[in-house]
Amino acid sequence: MFARRMLVLASALLLLPTATWAAEQERAAVEWPALQRGICAVIGLPGPDGAEAIVKRVKQSELVVYFQSADAAEVEAVREAAAKAGVLGVQVFADQGDLNRLHLADNVADAVLVAPAAEKAVGREVYRIVHPEGAVEIGRRRVTKQHPEGIDQWSHVWHGPDNNPLSTDQFARAPYLTQFLGDPKFCPMPEVSVAAGGRVFRAFGHIAHKANQNPMLNTLLAINGYNGTILWRRPLREGFMIHRNTMIATPDVLYLGDDQSCKLLNARTGELEAEIVVPEDLSDGPVWKWMALDGGTLYALVGSEEVRPRTQPSNVPGLGHWPWGMWEGHEYREAKTNFGFGRTLLAIDTATKKILWSHRQDDFIDARGTCMKNGRIYFYCPGKYVACLDAASGDPVWKNSDRDLLDAIGQDGRAQHYVTGYSTTTFIKCNDEYLFFSGPQRDRMVVASTKDGRLAWQKQPGNLQLVLRDEAIYAAGPQGEYGFKFAYATGEQVGLIPGRRACTRATGTLDSVFFRANGGTVRMDVATGAAQHIAPMRPPCQDGVIVSDGLLYWGPWMCGCQLSFYGHICLGPAGDFDFRPAMDKSRLSVAADDLVNVKRFETGERDWPTYLGNNERTAATAAAIPGQVRKKWTFETPGGVRPTAPIVAGGMVFCGDESGAVRAIDAQTGKVRWTSYTGGAIHVPPALWNSRLYVGSADGRVYAMEAATGRLLWSFRAAPADRWIPVYGKLMSTWPVAGGVAVHDGTVYAAAGIAHYDGTYVYALDAITGEVKWCNDSSGSLSEEVDCGVSLQGELYIADGELRFLGGGKYEVARYDLQTGRSLNEPDNSIVSRFRTAFYPYYPDYGRYVSLEHSLADGKELIYDASYEGSEHSGLALFAALPPGTARPAFEKARWPVNRRGPRRESLWTDRSRARFNAFVVAPGAILAAGHTGVGDAEEPFLTLSDVATGAQRWREPLPAAAVRAGAAVDGEGRIAVALENGQVALWTDG
Repeated sequence: MFARRMLVLASALLLLPTATWAAEQERAAVEWPALQRGICAVIGLPGPDGAEAIVKRVKQSELVVYFQSADAAEVEAVREAAAKAGVLGVQVFADQGDLNRLHLADNVADAVLVAPAAEKAVGREVYRIVHPEGAVEIGRRRVTKQHPEGIDQWSHVWHGPDNNPLSTDQFARAPYLTQFLGDPKFCPMPEVSVAAGGRVFRAFGHIAHKANQNPMLNTLLAINGYNGTILWRRPLREGFMIHRNTMIATPDVLYLGDDQSCKLLNARTGELEAEIVVPEDLSDGPVWKWMALDGGTLYALVGSEEVRPRTQPSNVPGLGHWPWGMWEGHEYREAKTNFGFGRTLLAIDTATKKILWSHRQDDFIDARGTCMKNGRIYFYCPGKYVACLDAASGDPVWKNSDRDLLDAIGQDGRAQHYVTGYSTTTFIKCNDEYLFFSGPQRDRMVVASTKDGRLAWQKQPGNLQLVLRDEAIYAAGPQGEYGFKFAYATGEQVGLIPGRRACTRATGTLDSVFFRANGGTVRMDVATGAAQHIAPMRPPCQDGVIVSDGLLYWGPWMCGCQLSFYGHICLGPAGDFDFRPAMDKSRLSVAADDLVNVKRFETGERDWPTYLGNNERTAATAAAIPGQVRKKWTFETPGGVRPTAPIVAGGMVFCGDESGAVRAIDAQTGKVRWTSYTGGAIHVPPALWNSRLYVGSADGRVYAMEAATGRLLWSFRAAPADRWIPVYGKLMSTWPVAGGVAVHDGTVYAAAGIAHYDGTYVYALDAITGEVKWCNDSSGSLSEEVDCGVSLQGELYIADGELRFLGGGKYEVARYDLQTGRSLNEPDNSIVSRFRTAFYPYYPDYGRYVSLEHSLADGKELIYDASYEGSEHSGLALFAALPPGTARPAFEKARWPVNRRGPRRESLWTDRSRARFNAFVVAPGAILAAGHTGVGDAEEPFLTLSDVATGAQRWREPLPAAAVRAGAAVDGEGRIAVALENGQVALWTDG
């Protein structure tokens, strides 16, 4: 954790000096920002009908509104109005807190509306939460935040025309905090990305390896770089292979070259503003092969029509795949039709669109071997020469066809392999003095002089991913234990860097070099040479980590590696954030005068008082399930928001939902007895103990309520700070209590966090008072050596005297001593992620299935296996007992893969219906299951009861939607409650 606590350069993006603000004329009154999508923060109620005004505004737009007030009545009014309209937890998020500290993360809001009554209270906090180009409506003024000095932009596919993927951004420094997790979660191949002006532009290609990638085939997205909002999208030219340098971003214009023209798109709206078409008499054809922008001049390599790869959609389910099938043209057979090969270089004035000069070669230039720096364009004609043009005039400067240089560069390697990389990857870089040839196609790294192209030195191997820093060449790879640091002049090895895993390119910042780990991301600290491990996500296959506007980006997912995060992921600088703050009294808010005496709530011994029935999460009950059933009632959540699994006890059904509501529903009548609200989504149902109800919320808090009435007793902030971020279109704490709570012997156990690098915070709280018994705030960095540890990626449970949950890619199961909170996992100093997760709160479409491994009294076992993302399933089966002395085979808790290893076992019966199961309850002699047959739009959900001994079905009820994860519960009277993905909660009784 030492590395986390170092003081680093505080980000000037947080509070910018007055000179960076532009104020418009005064207005007659406070007005809503003219924003149709994105995040709008509303501070205080804007008028007496403010709650209704907020709801009306979001219903007329795609806005997400974050509301904060110090007044509990105002917060409650907004929650109730939004819940009634079905937008609470969907578009409206309301949080209570003093206005001297607003709870949004830095630079997240697109706009801020400050109510007149709140104007004096917010101070400069209001300017911290809005991003550059965002507006603050305060009083009668609109103030617009400007971009700070010191940011850098990833304007070209390889950062700049020199193809050196090194950002000079002054703010993108370690340590980091999550800025957002955003859509799309998955994308096809290939992918190229650029960024500027707080916008990230991602172009997706023609090959989908899983069905979830199909929507992005041949698509260009513009994404808000501060909060992940998708701003606009456009189709790309089908058949044009995009993996090349023909996309350039500026704050105002996106330049996009394809097989027709260079399109100038409005960066904010995506509208086509102009096109540059290559004159027929200047080129072999209209196709744009390579582009660079320097000042007001656009440089391009253009040429003839190319091989046109066909679009390849997929019908394969699941999260990801190993996408190494070839596509048409990858083998580079014919220069005239190769991807990116051309003979004409152009210079174009961007203001007038006039061609300043053109230069034509007799031989084909390989765009992968083209770069530019200091007014010179360098290019390679394969097997013939390396040459240089003056960028101002287009005149040749030199051409070198020395045999030693060409022999060193050699022939293109096969590439297009998961270890070596992509045949389409750029293989040239330059600085002031040298040209560098290396990459997937090269068997040697070759360095030549920029003065005349003469060979300077060469090294084997050649498939090195280079980042050119002032002090040395950082060469990641090839796949193996080490990479290298080389001296520029001699090629002397001056150091080692951590080993790189396979194909993905390396990128860098002022303090870091990033590349792919064996699961996850390596962050090399250039000051110390230490390798740190960012475990939940790995750099995307083609892009790597890109850096712009003070932030770091990992792109949507396309592969099949050990991950916990999928999507468009952004990290920002943490500055001097205290990851391990002292435990002060402000964390606990006591709402009741008397915490000891609460209204009595009687429960039965065989009731279902917690998630999956008990703290071990066995999904088992001693209650008898009726042999015939009838549906008694159905309750629908407002807006159809997804409920949690239910608990059923004391004649009541309790559940939470993604709006943050907790409800008590009378099991007899289906009427809601009471509703209470938390500030964030609830993903795991409440836990009932001693007439009290406990629940964890995505707002980062644990709540204790009186079970009989819903009256709030206390809440405890498990998050180290109030800091809300966008997560797949919703707002929540950076440290949500997403794994629920477990209550045992008067103690409430809870954990807060998403990713280890943000910190993982685990607590034991006194169940009566809410006071902290112990806190573990260090397990997110169990290994100080690689600054990596536990991520909260599963529901909490108790087993063998330990508190446990799935721990992300680094640790399959996180384990804590119940009495002390000491972490029982050993520090892992490797840079390896071994496990996969698809945690239900963030990926409900994939984490929706549950596995079952239940041992009966006679040693027989009920087993159903679903892979971690639900694409593979076994049939539900009853297996004979293992022979005496036979060890039960170990199996990953995350359930990957589904084929079990170990001794062959006799199946007494197996369900052959190919059903997929969302919930189980094992009862005496029977097993209750909720699942579905079919997939996608053809799903046919059901609830069924089967005989354990024979597998024979006793009854089957159709469901209008699939059950939520583990969404079935049975109380002591045999009443069955089921929560469904369509927002319904239903109850069946003895028929």
